[in-house]
Amino acid sequence: MKHEQEFARFLSREVNLNTARLTDLNRRVKYISSLLKDLDLFKRVEKQGSYALGTIIKPTKGRGYDADILLHMHHSPGKEPKDYIRDVYKRLKRDKDYSDKVHLATRCAYIEYVGDFHLDIVPCVTQGKQIFIFNGRDNRTEVTDGTGYRDWLNQKNEITDGQLKKVTRLLKYLRDHKNNFLVKSILLTTLVGRNVHDNEVGSKAYADTPTALKTISNRINSFLQNNERMPTIRNPALRSEKFTRRWDQKKYSQFRKMFNIYNGKINEAFDATDPDESIAKWQKLFGKNFG
Repeated sequence: MKHEQEFARFLSREVNLNTARLTDLNRRVKYISSLLKDLDLFKRVEKQGSYALGTIIKPTKGRGYDADILLHMHHSPGKEPKDYIRDVYKRLKRDKDYSDKVHLATRCAYIEYVGDFHLDIVPCVTQGKQIFIFNGRDNRTEVTDGTGYRDWLNQKNEITDGQLKKVTRLLKYLRDHKNNFLVKSILLTTLVGRNVHDNEVGSKAYADTPTALKTISNRINSFLQNNERMPTIRNPALRSEKFTRRWDQKKYSQFRKMFNIYNGKINEAFDATDPDESIAKWQKLFGKNFG
């Protein structure tokens, strides 16, 4: 059974990032943005990743979450790629509230907020029609297209009348709740989006959240079971960008195995005709807080 109202309550209470956290995140991003405006090459700040896509979820107990912002900067011919990241790091390091919280990573500076989340600040420049981020470790630029990806996902979400992002959050919650397979959020989100077809506007396959979950989960599982070896999954807005570049066969095989099990449980819970039995089956997937 579908239990549409229970899914709505479960998303609101257990899965979606709660209002207090989202308000706090927005407040901190606004403050960080005000600090970064002091940089000579500053242009603007833009939400990135699940924060921008609307697929960010509440962290499970004992775990934090991460949010990303893209810092658009003017290009300076005299700067090396690593300098852009270091400039961001140095600016935040000067602030008394963040001097002990800011750290350097390969493609960003990030702020670690104790016990809850960390914020990645990814500098980038636009040249022509391409956006470049910086690899500080190798001191080189890398082309990306997070904005194009967001537009692609939003288009897919419109086809499903908003169900795609709900399904994405549910599958991310399942990953974090079960904690027995590893898949990056961008990979999981891309698998969801790839399995929504452009000719399905108004389709009953996305009539409600549980129906959309079953539809998309079955399609993802079919793809996974037909590919024993790890496939290459690319950014649909930038074919040269491989989202599987830091995945490996071992992690993929575990993901493929566990997704097959959970996909079966989704079908069992959906197809059960007794209400109590169906709730119990959904709880085996999502925990006792469902229903």
